Amino acid sequence: MASVNVEERVDRLEAVFGQFMTELVVLSRKADERDKAAEERHQAAEERNRAAEERNRAAEERMARFEAEMLDFKTEMRASKRELDKKWGDLANKLGTIIEDVVAPNLRRLAVEHFGFPVIEDFMVRRSRRRAGQETEFDALVVGPAAVILGEAKTSPSLKFADEFAAKAASFFDWFPEYQGRRLLPILASWAIAAPVVERLTSLGIYAMQMGEDTMELTNAAALEKQ
Repeated sequence: MASVNVEERVDRLEAVFGQFMTELVVLSRKADERDKAAEERHQAAEERNRAAEERNRAAEERMARFEAEMLDFKTEMRASKRELDKKWGDLANKLGTIIEDVVAPNLRRLAVEHFGFPVIEDFMVRRSRRRAGQETEFDALVVGPAAVILGEAKTSPSLKFADEFAAKAASFFDWFPEYQGRRLLPILASWAIAAPVVERLTSLGIYAMQMGEDTMELTNAAALEKQ
């Protein structure tokens, strides 16, 4: 009877031990899975860190290239500005030939094509005249039987210059009384004239002539001639 009890206890112990070993294996497997998951998370974090470092390195390289390009651009712009300033200086120095080579021929053309001069009686460039100890100069005069074109050239005409030219035009017949009775057609010419200056010229009864697509054109002729 005692032998049976011992065997039963042994069997129970073996069963308990077997269950314990089974649970231990399960726990060990779960621990391994957790360790594996933790390792995978660690590797993923390292991958993310490496990717972030790579992005930062690429961003720094792009920024360095951008800064280098900006430096090159600024250098180029400074060089371009110097070249532009030189060209404008050359243009200003050539103002005299602009009057003869560009403005005056267009005044002759417009005298016939636009203003209907049947004949050009006289054509003068840089016409100066002295009166009572004073001297003045007009850039260009185109004289017709019934009208006289008074041309003035300016590289960068301003509102102030428009007013000054209006005053100069108002004194024209004082300097050239022989043309008294003919219509005076004042024209201010430039490569480009700002819109506010064109408006001022229109209000003063002065034509604005500037470069169009192919040749110089009267910008405000329609506005002036409908007044």
